[in-house]
Amino acid sequence: MAFIPTSINDYIKKHLKNNPDENEIDLRKSLNNALSYYKNGLKCNCGNDIWVIGSAVVGYSCFTCITGEGSPSDDYEIDLAINKSENKKGRRHIDDMDPREIAGFFDDDGYEINTELIKKPGLCLTCIHDNDPGEEILCTMTRYDQKDDKEFKCFAYRKRE
Repeated sequence: MAFIPTSINDYIKKHLKNNPDENEIDLRKSLNNALSYYKNGLKCNCGNDIWVIGSAVVGYSCFTCITGEGSPSDDYEIDLAINKSENKKGRRHIDDMDPREIAGFFDDDGYEINTELIKKPGLCLTCIHDNDPGEEILCTMTRYDQKDDKEFKCFAYRKRE
């Protein structure tokens, strides 16, 4: 399941139709602030990207932390926040690095991966391997490998008791 993309203007129209007492100017300001924070890399306390639409109303958190649900089902998100593209500008390429400084993760094109920007799906938060130093590399690689997938699958997942 994935978010249904919508523009800010379309969302505001839908929201005001269902909530006629809301102030359009305040709603627009809140959405633009949340989108700006999202674009600047603000993360939820759990490490996931914030849910722009939800954050505009209840504070800067991800979908799972706001709703308690693992994935969105017929929930809207601002289209500019759905496919945040990875910017290679400012990322170091392995060929340009001193071999003594090479450490960490690199993508298939040789660019360094900032692991702090990899989303942590809600499934990970309930797994016994979450925050286990012995599983950190495998978990990070699994999340990065599926970063563009609509549904996250982990074959090492084991529910925390």
